[in-house]
Amino acid sequence: MVRYRAGTMTVVAKELRVRGADGVLLAVSVHGEGLPLLLIPGLGATRVVFDPMVPALVQREQRVIVFDPRGTGESEPGQQPLSLPLLAADAAAVLDAAGAPRAAVLGASMGGVVAQHLALDHAARVECLLLAATGPGGGRAVPADPRVTDALLGKGARTPAEAYRRACTVLYSPQFQRTHQEFIDEQVRLRAARPVRAQVFAAQLKALRAPDDSFDRLPSISAPTLVMHGTDDAVTPFENAQLLASRIPGARARWFEGCGHLFFHERPEESARVVYEFLRDQRPADARIAT
Repeated sequence: MVRYRAGTMTVVAKELRVRGADGVLLAVSVHGEGLPLLLIPGLGATRVVFDPMVPALVQREQRVIVFDPRGTGESEPGQQPLSLPLLAADAAAVLDAAGAPRAAVLGASMGGVVAQHLALDHAARVECLLLAATGPGGGRAVPADPRVTDALLGKGARTPAEAYRRACTVLYSPQFQRTHQEFIDEQVRLRAARPVRAQVFAAQLKALRAPDDSFDRLPSISAPTLVMHGTDDAVTPFENAQLLASRIPGARARWFEGCGHLFFHERPEESARVVYEFLRDQRPADARIAT
């Protein structure tokens, strides 16, 4: 267990090793107490990608469950070919191990596409669906400019640190890059300390781009859904968020004006508040009065 401060609270983070869909070992952290919220990282990311937002979520009485997807961070790669349904099954296994039969689920970037598969293939597990900086799967997403994709993948870089620093030029808005250089330096240090293996990155990209029927099935999602997106997102163009919001019945939308792809790094407190308020609104009226 790890203890840390979140505002005025002392939080105990439980570290778990969980068997995934095919027995692969996954590294999981469970923060705080309260209603369960599962966070699913994106392309090449580990659970630390949510660190800027986790303390603010815990302060709002969320039990935050976050894990390293297979092949990243401290999780094993496994033997099966990577696919989005497999990653969604891993997420369901994480919920089992955390003792959460149902949970709110927030997926960011590629993690948002995994979250869509979780809501489609394991609907009983998803209380609410929050899609952050993401688009539809099955090859139906509006693509980024190829130059942005090259920067995201660190094309031409000689070291992991150089690769992620190039990625940061498109992950964050220009304004944030100018005013938060120390924060970005720390993110580069964290990524360089545990770089994603090239074969895992390639497998994730292949899985993300593989054709499937998830786009056609989006209208069947019944979980209350919130689509969150930075209006200056270069990695996942804003049109993708608009497409998701129009495709999922009853979906709400919350745009972060002037923010880039990792808007929850640029505005972590605001992002946590938006998540909390959306989840609070989904509770029965008597439960909202009680809180």
